[in-house]
Order: sequence, then structure tokens, then C-alpha cells
Amino acid sequence: MALLSRSLNMLLTTAALALAGLTASPAAAQQFEQQPIDPSLTVAIASPVRDGAFYNLMILEQVPNQRQCWQEQNTGSGPVSIDPLLLNFDFAGACDRKTDSNGYSVRINGQDLGVHYRLEVSARQNDLVLFARPTRDRSAPPIEIGRTNGRPQGNTGGFLKIQLNPGWQMARRVFNGQPVGHIYLTHDAPLNVRLAEGAAPPLSQSPAAPALPVVPGAPITQAPPPPPSGTTPTGNHFRVIVPIVNNNTLQQVRAVEPEAFRTTVDGQAVVQVGLFRDRQRADEIYSALVAASLPAKIVAASAPAVASNPVIPPIPRGSIVVVIDPGHGGRDPGAIGIGGIQEKQINTTISNRVRQQLQAAGITVLMTRDSDVFVDLDARAQMANRAGANLFVSIHANAISMSRPEVNGLETYYFSSGERLARSIHSAVLRNVNMRDRGVRQARFYVLRYTTMPSVLVETGFVTGAEDAARFRDPAAVNRIADGIARGILDYLGR
Repeated sequence: MALLSRSLNMLLTTAALALAGLTASPAAAQQFEQQPIDPSLTVAIASPVRDGAFYNLMILEQVPNQRQCWQEQNTGSGPVSIDPLLLNFDFAGACDRKTDSNGYSVRINGQDLGVHYRLEVSARQNDLVLFARPTRDRSAPPIEIGRTNGRPQGNTGGFLKIQLNPGWQMARRVFNGQPVGHIYLTHDAPLNVRLAEGAAPPLSQSPAAPALPVVPGAPITQAPPPPPSGTTPTGNHFRVIVPIVNNNTLQQVRAVEPEAFRTTVDGQAVVQVGLFRDRQRADEIYSALVAASLPAKIVAASAPAVASNPVIPPIPRGSIVVVIDPGHGGRDPGAIGIGGIQEKQINTTISNRVRQQLQAAGITVLMTRDSDVFVDLDARAQMANRAGANLFVSIHANAISMSRPEVNGLETYYFSSGERLARSIHSAVLRNVNMRDRGVRQARFYVLRYTTMPSVLVETGFVTGAEDAARFRDPAAVNRIADGIARGILDYLGR
């Protein structure tokens, strides 16, 4: 996923570059070259996450004269479906799969632009669009790279081919005259020329009416237009909420953002997803919720009652910095489980133990909260960014329903560059604790997308699960979970 972000970042055109005031590194342009790839041997794919709630970019490359990697199904109208055959066999030596910025990036007119733009597959009405989106200047327009030209019937997910816009192609990175595995999404136009065929419409048609993804057939209640960007009557904050319409609303929202919690706004019971100073970030969470068929709203909000920027203590020069993020806190208890156990208490206990273990190994550890206080989503991510942290680990406990005590187990999530960290932590916890393995997965959680270092979110068990809830009540077992997380971090760092 990190690769996706950097790839999309690289894919931006001249217009966006000029608007962003960016110049590509001459050293990078001289260091790397590119080599054309036979278009029949590569395919860009919109890969579904959570049955099509989101899509990520995946690039497959066929090794010539080897077993076939994928099949295309084209009905003549609508999108081209992809069957990634490599998912059904050991594809080593036959296929190459790129899923993040380690495997692909953007290059324009011989200049590598991955540090300035990220690649992103976004829903736009009845279509999926591959954008290059600026990471430095978020006011600059995104650039459209390609489209699927339709979505699956009923939004049921499925792998779809991304048709690149005219002028865009895939090429192999060449380093010191030798081709390497990295793939460029590239355009040969000079940086001072706007690529009209690649220009994307702005995300907002007007300050008060952002362009929203439309999910065909989804029972979406259209929310009223969000407040305009800038200073609101009560301060420059934007609260993203979802009205509680049934007993499953909270869990449905938490599938998109685990930090969501129940509260009351203007006398109405709602799930609060986040509180943001930045209108664009509120818009992105809002769009993700709408894409998941949730009736989200953005409302003006006053500044939070608690400090939203955790204090960063002095950091010793040259030290390894790990930010531990205990989920929820303060007025947000997180999930409530069997026997009234509160997620925020579990998160705090495990996080404190992880901190102790890492500090004993000589690691500098920062906590997004070290007491029972509420910290909003953006403040958690920005603390890690401001500190220049090497790693970010968010600690949570899962939940589903009191009627499903049979659902138990460990889940670990990453978005982009955190996959290796996620697998290291996940396997270390399972070695240390006899619990069910629910896998390592990708997700677009806010704190994973907006941190600039390898980041993961660990769901340490289900407070609603009979096995896991009993484990959470055992201090020795909780310590073993924490020790496993710490061991996984240290293994990743080579300590």
C-alpha cells in the first residue's frame, strides 16, 4: 500500500506539479532510467478490499513463456474483469505482483515523482479512477491516470482492469544500466505542459458540495452539504458523524474507522468518526463512509475540550523512535464486551507494557496518550509525523456482537509500507499466545493512511468473544500479548 501511495504520487502531471510548486530531484532523474515493457505482459488492476468497500492498485507482470498470471473477461460493455490466476498457484518465477510503493511509482518526462504524489483508486460515480494525488500541497488538483470504465453489478467487489489514459504506460526502472523489478507508471510529456487528457476534475465542485462516490443500488441517504471550508461559526473544526439507525451502526462504522464511538450531537444519538481541523481530511473520511453505504454527515464543531496535540518530549539524537497509540480513551470507551470490559482499558494496559519492554531494549517510545483522555484521529497521526518516528503501532481490541461469542482471534492491519511490520508483530504474538489467527490484512484506517512511517493497527482479540474476553481478564495473558507485540517490533528493527 505504501507503494500504491508513492506510485500514485509519482503519477502526477505537469499541471499539478506546477500548482504544487514542486521540482523533481535532478539526482533522482540522473540515477534512474526506464525501459519499456510489452503492454501485453502487464496489467493495472483495481483490487477490492472488504468486498468492494474500497479498492487498491495492484500491478501484475507476466514472465514470458511461463504459466499464465491472469485472464480477462470482456463482455463488450462495462468494465473488463480480471481473474488473477496467480492467487490459485505458486506463482514464483511465473508472475510478479506489485501492491505498494515498493513495487511501483510515478515518473514524468524522466523525473521520479513518488515522494510528491501518491497513487489512489477512488470511486467516482459509476466508475473507479486511478489518481495521482499530491502529498505535499493538498490544495493542488489530482491527476487522472486511468479508469475501469464501470463497476461490478451491485458493488460486490471483483478485480477490474484499469485502462490507462492516452500517453500513460508502464515501464521498468533501470538502475546503473540494469533493469530492476520496480514498475513506473510514466508519461513522456515535459513538466511544463499540462496533460489535458490526464487532468482530473477537482474533488469538490464547490466549497460546499464535494463530489461524492455513488454506489449503484446502495440504500444511501444523501446527507446535506457539509459546511464550507474555513472558519466555522464555532471554530475551524469539522465533525464527521453517522446517525445511529440500528443496533449494527457502530460496528459498521468501525469497519471503516476503528476509533469511532457513540455520542450525542444536538440531541441525536450518533457515531462520531472524527474531528478535524482540515476540511479535506473530513471530506475523505466522509466519502469512505458513503462508499460503505453509511449515511455520513459533516457538521461544524467547536475546538475539542482537551488538547488535541499530544506533547512531544525531547528525543535523544540518533535514537529509534516508536509511537505507541492506545486506541480510544476519555469519553470514548471503545468497544464494551462480556462482563462490561472496556476496550480503552485493555488498550492502555497492553500499550504501557509494550512501552516498558521497548524502553528496556533501548528504544525511545512516545505515547499518543498515557492517561484516560480523548485524542482525536488527526492528532494521533500528526504526533508521530511531527516526532519523525520510525514506527507507529496502534493498539485496539475488537468486537462484533454479544450474540457471537464464538468469534475470537488476532487481526493485524497495515495500509502501505507497514506490511512487514504487521507480519512481524502478528507472528510474534501468535508465538507467545495460544489464540486464533484471523490474519494480516490491508485497511484504509485513518491513522495508517496519514502517518508517514511504517504503521500498523493491532486488534488484540474480541471483547465480545468468549475465549478472548477471558484472556483479557487474566493479567498474565494480557502481558503475553503485549510482550508479543514488543517482540515483533524488536524483530522488525533487528534488535
